[in-house]
Amino acid sequence: MKLQMLTAPSLLACDFLHLEDEVIRAEKSGSDWLHLDVMDGVYVPNLSFGFDIISKLRTVSNLYFDVHMMTVCPEKYLEVLKKAGASSVNIHSDVLSKEKTIETLKAIKALGMDAAVALKPKVAAEEIADFIPYCDMVLVMTVEPGFGGQKFMADMMPKVKAIREMANAVKPELNIQVDGGVSAANIAQCAEAGANVFVVGTSSFRAPDMQAALAEMKAIAENAVK
Repeated sequence: MKLQMLTAPSLLACDFLHLEDEVIRAEKSGSDWLHLDVMDGVYVPNLSFGFDIISKLRTVSNLYFDVHMMTVCPEKYLEVLKKAGASSVNIHSDVLSKEKTIETLKAIKALGMDAAVALKPKVAAEEIADFIPYCDMVLVMTVEPGFGGQKFMADMMPKVKAIREMANAVKPELNIQVDGGVSAANIAQCAEAGANVFVVGTSSFRAPDMQAALAEMKAIAENAVK
């Protein structure tokens, strides 16, 4: 099954002094999604932005809001996220028990949002096999979660490939997302391994021409799987 290649610029890389303008710029530049990292300072040693910001951004954008919950208790905020305008909610696989993770994924879907599971670099692909039937996407972190601007970890590509093989057996329409240091220099590797959703931060918002950068990266990804 051939999946659509999608770019998801990460808001963490934008100019926070001009947040509204940056979101509008992303949409006008051809972004498919907008990736929004919510950090609690506990699961990761950093803070980002909260639900009120997401809600305000929803009033100026029709983009698909891909919310990545780098938090210790994501299940507490699902209704708030729905109200704020989240399109999908991505929770980390190592935060809750397996049973609670499945319950949370079901709750996300019940609220009308897409559900996703994220894996830190040290989490093996096999650990999310039981979650695939309940989610729309799996996120493979290609950096350690918590900070933007880190170097891409190419050794995560076998994990992407393993998840794609698992998905092809039970859910071939599953999106696989990669997040961390993704750029024109490595996006082909990601696509060849089986990823089709690319979180791009520095390589999009901080490019000289965001529209050209997004178009180039998408074209490279599409050409890699022809």
